[in-house]
Amino acid sequence: MAENQTTTEESGKEEKRTLETYTFPSSLRADVDNGHPCVQFKVMQPANTTQDVNIFLYQPSGVSVIDGASYTNLDMGLLGAASGLADSGGKTNFTQSDAVAAGLLGKDAVASFTGLDIAKGGAVGALKSGVAANPYTRVAFEGTSLRTFEFNFKLVAESAEETEIAKKIERTFRKFLYPERAGAIALAYPPLFQITYFTNGEESLYMPRIKPSYLTSLTTTFNESTNAVFQGTGAPIEITLALSFQEERQLVRQDLYTNNSDIDERKGGYFDGGT
Repeated sequence: MAENQTTTEESGKEEKRTLETYTFPSSLRADVDNGHPCVQFKVMQPANTTQDVNIFLYQPSGVSVIDGASYTNLDMGLLGAASGLADSGGKTNFTQSDAVAAGLLGKDAVASFTGLDIAKGGAVGALKSGVAANPYTRVAFEGTSLRTFEFNFKLVAESAEETEIAKKIERTFRKFLYPERAGAIALAYPPLFQITYFTNGEESLYMPRIKPSYLTSLTTTFNESTNAVFQGTGAPIEITLALSFQEERQLVRQDLYTNNSDIDERKGGYFDGGT
């Protein structure tokens, strides 16, 4: 992890590419070397961009991950009844109540495989007989939820110099939340962020791995718990950041795990060369 600095790299005749690294607080580097956890926000700039940006901050408390999947109810109706009949080997005994219920589901189709006279079916017959149709409701999988991640940081500066770093961090997040104008009516997407947790200077084995994500919300509060400013510059003592990120696409199991018997997210998948 680098200090707050700008470095340049040059490859052959290619244009120089700069790396901006912002670390807050200034003591974070020494704290990380002593085992303190931190989180990196790397701006994933396009290849034709000449600037890369890294931000290192303390790992916030209360890190949470919400994985979700969506399901819907599907009424199988006659298809469910036919499936049940097939499973029973055709040994189901149909009753006159089935005939009434069939009138609610579709009398012609049921008559074709039951042989029952269901002319008296329908809503009126069902009401008089006190019979309802079995909808054969099943749960149908729809997909997984796009994961979102929330971060809250309170940047309390101990010097005017640290306030300048905090300002650059806050403005960097704001800058890359917005798209760029790419024509008269076209907009270029904002860049993605790669978010990584570190412990002892290495990627954490316990914190969640996050796919490249878009910054969807930034709330900045200046001097949330004080009205003090630095003399001479008027810079606020505190800058509080509330950040919301959303992964760029849905996950599937192979994004996290190599095979069904593997429960270690560090083995294979999207973050180790998967697709």
